[in-house]
Amino acid sequence: MIPGDSKETAPSVLVFDLLKQLQEELLRGIERPFAVPALKPPPLKLRTSSSMTVESAVDDGQEGMMNLNLTEAIEGSDSDMTDAARDWLGKAQQWLERLDPQATVPASVRLPRTACDWDPPAAVLFAVTHGQFNLQHRILHAGERPAIQESRLVSAVCATSDGRRSFHRLLYENFRAQTYEPRELIVVHTGEAPSQYFQGIAQEDARVIYRFFPATRESPGSPRLSDEHYGNPWAAILQPDMVDEVAQWKRGGDPGNYEIKRQGWTKALKRNLGACIARGAAIAHWDDGCLYAPDYLSRMRTELVKQAGGDALTTPAAITLSRWYTIAIRDQDMHLVDLRYPDSYWDFYPKVDKKEEQEKDQYNHGFTYMYTRSAWLQQPFPDIETVATSDSSFMRGLQSLGTRACLVTPPGAEGLAACGWHRDATSGSVGDFKASVNSSLYLNFFSFRGKKVNHAPQSFRALIPFVKEVATALLEKRETFLKELVDDHGVVHVCAYCNFAVALAKNLQDTKEITIRRAVFDSINTSPMPVKERMQFQCGYFSSAGGALAEGDYGRVPPDHNWLSDTVQRDAICRNCGSQLGWRYEPASNAEKWDAIENKRSKGNSPSAEELGSVGGPLQWCIIWRHLRQRSRPGEFVPEDCTKEPRRHAETRQNMRRNDVCPQGHKLRCFSTGQGNGGAPPMFYVCDLCDKSASFDRNEHFYGCGTCDYD
Repeated sequence: MIPGDSKETAPSVLVFDLLKQLQEELLRGIERPFAVPALKPPPLKLRTSSSMTVESAVDDGQEGMMNLNLTEAIEGSDSDMTDAARDWLGKAQQWLERLDPQATVPASVRLPRTACDWDPPAAVLFAVTHGQFNLQHRILHAGERPAIQESRLVSAVCATSDGRRSFHRLLYENFRAQTYEPRELIVVHTGEAPSQYFQGIAQEDARVIYRFFPATRESPGSPRLSDEHYGNPWAAILQPDMVDEVAQWKRGGDPGNYEIKRQGWTKALKRNLGACIARGAAIAHWDDGCLYAPDYLSRMRTELVKQAGGDALTTPAAITLSRWYTIAIRDQDMHLVDLRYPDSYWDFYPKVDKKEEQEKDQYNHGFTYMYTRSAWLQQPFPDIETVATSDSSFMRGLQSLGTRACLVTPPGAEGLAACGWHRDATSGSVGDFKASVNSSLYLNFFSFRGKKVNHAPQSFRALIPFVKEVATALLEKRETFLKELVDDHGVVHVCAYCNFAVALAKNLQDTKEITIRRAVFDSINTSPMPVKERMQFQCGYFSSAGGALAEGDYGRVPPDHNWLSDTVQRDAICRNCGSQLGWRYEPASNAEKWDAIENKRSKGNSPSAEELGSVGGPLQWCIIWRHLRQRSRPGEFVPEDCTKEPRRHAETRQNMRRNDVCPQGHKLRCFSTGQGNGGAPPMFYVCDLCDKSASFDRNEHFYGCGTCDYD
């Protein structure tokens, strides 16, 4: 299934229509029941008319639910509505427009008329979450807000999921170490089961508000891979291949701007829920997997006060750090990033406009956002998931409204925050979404960017043991996934970049050589070189590869490959990290059907289940051997993506007087480093004999071993 498409369509309505319906019900008398949580709603004070009556609630026998019958004695008119009611509806519609103007919900969802006493965003979020976010999750009423809100309270908001459980202790220790008071921590968690750790912490620490939303009540995502589930994500390779499961990507432009069509709740939506629950005048993002200096909240609030023009923080304003670190979870390797200057990473790509890339990237990193509640009431986080730019739409949206939203550089030699990253497949996805080549591009950029720091800054040293604890937990988790799979199904081939299971060895049919002619692409801006060059790859030919995903448009297979006759091909990427692995082949008879499907999409229509089901198999996969790593048991040596490993070349009994195997005796396979499709950035390949890296803008051929990361 292509992300965003659904084979089962249920009647749905626009959330905008719900607001219009509520408006109409305020203008004329109707009677309808509506189920709401069994909490006493505040009195409805929306009209000057005294002829409106509210019937008493009647228990319908359902635990925790009751029916409200709201009736009105006379036909209303616009003049019957108070200015406050009209203002509320206008703000709700405006906020929804900035959240997602095309948001739809099942036709059965209704807004209670009492919603008009809530903050407008609360009513919108009630609708878009199908009522899951409701009064029981501490929606505050508009009239109550000034009385309970503390101008000095800072609310730290975290959006997390089951796949991030290994980070939960680090998340809380970051918060506990803060020196600023008063503060609170809002944790919005979606998944299959609540976090026992945070349930306990919330009982012990009154400053922690933990809200769990079961994923089983969300829209279903991919049956193969979802970060809302904490089972073994490697089981994806046991699922039958689906011909119509194809991810799309765009060539050209900013790869970070690529939108991931995610079913279920986006990280942005969960951040909005956290901000709605928050009581503080200042809201700070508190991402799991990141580090924050003990004085982070204090110093950031000082900067926010400067931008808001007063300690009460009533003026809309938002800030984000200009200087911060990246930290590799696996080995705690750190780099300092300064967004005020072009990143040195772009030196690899002379054709890239460094200044332009710097400016585009400045607001992409929401883990250091702090903003006033009044700013969030103006501009929500748009309910979309992109590779890297989801956060920046919030800041740029505020700027378009004339609100102060800017980078800040608090005084001091050290940065105040560090963004953690890891490439291993332990949670089902990297970055909490189904991956694409674009996400692979951005992760590569993130791992290389900044200036290397030899030692962890003093402000983070107390947190490093917790980072190591996470690294150990992730490693144990990965090896547990492997053991479960190998014990039942034998040797498995995993992605050489993220260690996600791609295919079972028993589904290997042969080793095939693929020779293509294509333009060498700059692997960042995907601009092709003028001449197509010959590229050669030795590949594993698999009958099934559930850990891979087809991406992009179909195309003709290369000539002189008779064994591929009567097929068309697409790129094949890792389902977890998005790295390009090889190609997927399907019957050529599907081409005409795909053309009809794409033609329908181009006109803004979704294909029917019958149309998607008309494309058939069988499928075959050619996966480049250099991009695969063979795993047969837990505890094997696995090359890590770090700079602290010894050189991999050595003279051994296995490779003595031979040049066709690695030191461990694995067959070396030919591959091109010039494909430039995001799966094989040239700087990843360094000859282990001469220590020379592949050229970033030329087509070079290496012989390598993915199992040992040897070239």
